[in-house]
Amino acid sequence: MTTTEPNRWTDRRSDAVSARKEAYEQLRRASTWRLLAATKAPAVLAILQSVFPAGDRRLARSELIARVGAHLPLLHDEDPAAASEADGVEQAGAAGAAEPDAEERSGRSAAEYVDGWVREGYLTRRDDPQHTETTFEPSPATIDAIQFISSLEEHRPTTTQSRLQLVVQQFERLAQETETDRDVRLADLQRRREGIEAEIRNLAEGELMLPSAEASTDRLRDILQIAAELSGDFLQYREDLRAVDLHLREQILSPESSRGEILEQLLAGDDLLGQSTVGRTFTAFFRMLNDPVQTRTTQELVDRLLERDFSRTLQRSEREKLANVFSDLYEPAQEVLDVKTELYRSLARFVRSQDFRQHRVLLEALQEAQGVALSQKDDVPTRTPFPLELDLSRVQLSSVAQHRLKDPTDPGAPAEAEVHDATSLSIEVLQDLVRTNDIDIVGLTGSVNEVRGVSGQASIGDVLRAKPADQGLASVIGLMFLATNYAQEREGSTEIVGWQELDGNEYAARVPSFYFLDDVPVE
Repeated sequence: MTTTEPNRWTDRRSDAVSARKEAYEQLRRASTWRLLAATKAPAVLAILQSVFPAGDRRLARSELIARVGAHLPLLHDEDPAAASEADGVEQAGAAGAAEPDAEERSGRSAAEYVDGWVREGYLTRRDDPQHTETTFEPSPATIDAIQFISSLEEHRPTTTQSRLQLVVQQFERLAQETETDRDVRLADLQRRREGIEAEIRNLAEGELMLPSAEASTDRLRDILQIAAELSGDFLQYREDLRAVDLHLREQILSPESSRGEILEQLLAGDDLLGQSTVGRTFTAFFRMLNDPVQTRTTQELVDRLLERDFSRTLQRSEREKLANVFSDLYEPAQEVLDVKTELYRSLARFVRSQDFRQHRVLLEALQEAQGVALSQKDDVPTRTPFPLELDLSRVQLSSVAQHRLKDPTDPGAPAEAEVHDATSLSIEVLQDLVRTNDIDIVGLTGSVNEVRGVSGQASIGDVLRAKPADQGLASVIGLMFLATNYAQEREGSTEIVGWQELDGNEYAARVPSFYFLDDVPVE
């Protein structure tokens, strides 16, 4: 009987397999893996692809919920047996777990699904100051999952001749550009010149060698696939830049000696985000993308390819991707640049405003408290009375369930406003109001003429914005009186005018649009 004795090689191999298993266990917790392994992954991926078509990379919350709501039956109409079995596997061993699939039978709303996808990392929430509503976009994990599923669906092999040629050409170009031996480099250039001269002679003699239409189409599709993969990289760029920003802030607050060097660089105006690996990579990409000469040359090449016979065999969507292969990159690239700029400014403010000192003091206090607690954890039982008396303040106790949590995405109910019925004021009514309220018509006339003299014409709103209403509503009534006598009314048009009353409250009203085209005579 023979036994296999362990040796150094098998030990190393076993350790490598164990390390790989641990790495895969970590990846299994990532959003991409969890999305692909989810019970409703086909429905979720199909819906996300539908609600974020080409051109709609970011959606407001209301629009996203409306689009997801149109596909709710796909999320609710699942095979009960399969769903119950999957849920039973996930919930096995959980004490007091709810009945499998009970939540799905009740049916969640589109908003609940969206919030759940944000928590799972399938969607990324962004608070854009240019939008009054929170916006959402697919996360890098979702982009990777969709691209992986699409590659399975297309069944298009990646081991094509065109891809191998691209690899060989890039190797050859890199070897030529990095060659330090002058004789070898000169010999390469001479061989390339001889090849070009031979091609020129063949063309002059009427011999024109072209690759097959199938090979040209394969090469073009490979290029488009590489370009399509860039869109998902922009989302990852933003996440990587935020990770670098967080790491720099942690270094600033750390007690290590490296923080002094980082502070000096930030105070000197150095862009540490741009100097990072991800920052340098994106900067080089963005500089090339915005090079006018490169852009013009590339667009000319794309236009020439679109005129080739083999390009007519492409699908319509592929031809559109080819036509917009570079223009589609500008907007997401600019967004990454905006994120990088904002992070840099925020980090500079964090250092120059000395806010980091307060954060450091708080961090040191927390670390000191944690150290004291850890040093006493083995000596002091958890139920030992602590010799400290605290006076309880008078507070009304209530259940936690009575408190309603605030949803940061909910703008809240608007403040109630008092609504008045709209009425039309005749010239006689306005004249009576002017007479009985002692309105400063002379002063208002001067304000109208002054504002009109600057811009050539002025509306009631223009006058109030340039000359605040000193008498509150009375000034607005006086301007209406002057407008009905000396201004030209625009039929069917209105404008919103605002003023401040003597009590300090702000008011607004909708009035007909009048335009003073000439000076109002002073009476």
